[in-house]
Amino acid sequence: MNSLPNARLFDGKTSLATNVTVGISDRYITLYLPDGGEQVLSKDSVYLCEKIEKGKPLRLRKRKDDGFRLIFDDPHSKAFILETLPGLAVDEGATRAKVRLASGIIGFSAAIALLIWQGMPLMIDLVIAVYPRSMETDMGRNAREQIVAIMGEDRDGTSACAINDPAQKVITTILGRFEQTGALTYDYQTTVLRSDIENALALPGGQIIVFSELIKKAENPEALAGVLAHEIGHTEMQHGLKKLFSGIALGQLVRLMTGGADLPVGFVMEQSYSRDMETDADHFALELMGDASIETQSTAKLFRTISTESRYAEIASFLPEILSSHPEMTGRIDLFEQSDITGTLDINPQDWKALQTVCD
Repeated sequence: MNSLPNARLFDGKTSLATNVTVGISDRYITLYLPDGGEQVLSKDSVYLCEKIEKGKPLRLRKRKDDGFRLIFDDPHSKAFILETLPGLAVDEGATRAKVRLASGIIGFSAAIALLIWQGMPLMIDLVIAVYPRSMETDMGRNAREQIVAIMGEDRDGTSACAINDPAQKVITTILGRFEQTGALTYDYQTTVLRSDIENALALPGGQIIVFSELIKKAENPEALAGVLAHEIGHTEMQHGLKKLFSGIALGQLVRLMTGGADLPVGFVMEQSYSRDMETDADHFALELMGDASIETQSTAKLFRTISTESRYAEIASFLPEILSSHPEMTGRIDLFEQSDITGTLDINPQDWKALQTVCD
């Protein structure tokens, strides 16, 4: 029987290590304890804790893992064990157990995430159903004030433009035509911001922001009416609130799935939800313009102009749809272009010109 010093024993009952001497016979491994006691193990009952790696200790464990560990640190001890116990192997049962445990944790997390993801729209709808309209209106008004402040003249030359009476008459006429359909449930206020961005925003509670460059790109009031109808669709379907509450819920969901990390997947998931909203708002706009008898070809033309002439068009042309909050522009253009809705707005050309130049 050979003797081997320099082994450390963890008995699984305490966190303290005991220096032992190891004796190896044909069938047994004997541990000689400092107090004179002995512990005998069958060779067949001992396995490697993990695959052997150069520079790392060699660790042995029992088949039934009760915390027992026998650790050999120095190269001589490791070489002796490998020579004397050539049949040592990693316990495959323990490895499979670890794999099953990891798979179970992943599966459970995925199931919880799926449950939250599937139930989230319903939960959000329930919250919005009882959310006070007055609080939504205040939220939109505060958001408008913050946007105007952020995009103020001191920052980049952008500011809210004072809408004169002729310009206001255009907006009032468009909204009045929409109100006659009975589809509007909010009191709408439109703010025009001086900016070279061709865009418009719908905030909760009936606040709509239109950037001046978009109005300049619009060929006629009917084109602007299509944009306003789209933003009204966002408001009437309460997309602002849904976006807010879904953002909170999605943030929690991503942290659950990733162990607390804020990963780009959260952004992609949130943007996907936004594309659904944009598509719904487009269909709402078409229905609203149909009820109001306002043609949609001019809106399609405006979208086409923005998609080809805008200084942002080059970026948008290669941005994948999955990373864009709006549906692919060609599809939007086709949607409005293929509509057979006809009808015009009774707006004085001078008034329309006043709105287009209100920020000049």
